[in-house]
Amino acid sequence: MDRQALTIRQLAKEGGVSAKTLRHWEGLGLIRPSRRTHANYRVYTRSDLDRVLFILKAKSLGFTLAEIGRVFDLARTRTAPCDAVMKWAAERTKSLEEQIQMLKDLKKRLERYRKRWASGIPVGRLGANEVCRCIASVSEEEARRSTQAPRVISRRSGKG
Repeated sequence: MDRQALTIRQLAKEGGVSAKTLRHWEGLGLIRPSRRTHANYRVYTRSDLDRVLFILKAKSLGFTLAEIGRVFDLARTRTAPCDAVMKWAAERTKSLEEQIQMLKDLKKRLERYRKRWASGIPVGRLGANEVCRCIASVSEEEARRSTQAPRVISRRSGKG
């Protein structure tokens, strides 16, 4: 094997990811080995390492693997994907601002209920149909008004 060639283990080590992650990314079409050996081992190049590092940078900014794939697709057509990336970043920023506000509101509600629970929820054995007196004390109106607790954006799907 030449000096520039990397095994999956070497690529994983130098890229700071696991071989399992690399195989997953390969399955998604984000990376692909430049060739395979006669024993069917994957062989990667230094440019594959650059691609792995690019994926890590994009993930560190909150981009999903699907979005990263679209960046690669645009680049493959020799179209600079920067406009699309800036649009996605703006959308993500707005979404994060909304999530932050929802989380602040939830924090205030939880603090209010914690104080109420600490001063007034009876402890002891539960009744036959009771599960948790604390949660049961939340009004149905407030539960409906708050429809759902905010969810953190899933790294896998990009949705909550």
